[in-house]
This record gives sequence, structure tokens and C-alpha cells, in this order.
Amino acid sequence: MSTENSADKQKLVSEVMELHRRVDNVLKPYVPDVWMELNLTVAQLKSLIFVVRGGKTSSKKLAAALRVTPSNVTGIVDRLVEQGFISREQNPEDRRALLLQPTDKGEAALSRLRYGIESHIAQVLQGMSVEELSVLVQGYSSLVRAGEEYEQSADREKELRNNEGCLGTSQGGIKDESD
Repeated sequence: MSTENSADKQKLVSEVMELHRRVDNVLKPYVPDVWMELNLTVAQLKSLIFVVRGGKTSSKKLAAALRVTPSNVTGIVDRLVEQGFISREQNPEDRRALLLQPTDKGEAALSRLRYGIESHIAQVLQGMSVEELSVLVQGYSSLVRAGEEYEQSADREKELRNNEGCLGTSQGGIKDESD
């Protein structure tokens, strides 16, 4: 790639990032209205999203996802259980551990949140011409494709690193006893 193309590409990347921030700012004022209806703290909302996306999960996994200690998660989970958004059940594989799972109320709450945000975005999009929407669809399609390719590449690199680490060898698969 030539220096000019690289500079042009970087300029475009910067422009896309700035436009992304502006889109976020245009849509952001509506999001709190939908979120406030749930009467959840940020930590509770994050926890609910994690449990709904993951299905059954442990408090330990939730704590790791939130980057907090398991004892911090206990209070968050207690309040979500009290409000009926998630439930606890005994882990059949480890009777000492409990599994967290979303309730119908928890799943419905996130669906309402998603619907509220999506309906606002749809209203904004209605103000665009067919041509503008077509260009936006092309742009988003390209972004999704690039993101998927990036994730596949990152997954392959992670797998390669894991495989190299598992070998525990220094020379083509033969363990060197001097290591």
C-alpha cells in the first residue's frame, strides 16, 4: 500500500470514528428514558444483560465478566432476584454452587429496552432517503464483514498461541530436557 493510500485510509478511519461518536450522541438522549423504566443500576443492567445473553451461568463467571469480586456480585444478584429478573438454582454438577438464569421478566425487560432503542433508531432512519439508506446498508454490511473477518483472524491467532503453549516444546515437538 502506498503512503498516500495509507494516509487517506487513516483519514477516513478517523472520519468514521468521529461520525460514530456523533451518531452515538444523536441517539444517546433517548436511551436513558428506556433504561430508567427498568429501575436498575448500571451494574444490575450489565449483570442482567450477561445472564440473558449467556443463559445459565455462575456467579463466578458473572464476577469475572464484570471484573469484580464474587462477593460484590452477591448484592447485585440479590437485588435482581428480588425484582424477579433472574433466578438462582442449584448446579446439578456441583450442589454447593448456584446457577443464575434469566426469568421471563428479565428477558422481557431487555426486549423492551432493545425495542425502545431500535424503534427510536427506526424513526431517525425514516427521515433518510432511499438512496441514503442504501448507502448506509452498504456501509454497515461492509463493517459487519470486516468485523467478522477480524474476529475470525483474532480467534485463529488465539488458537495458534494456545496450541504453541500446549506443546511445551522447544524444537519441533520434541521436548528438550535442558528446558
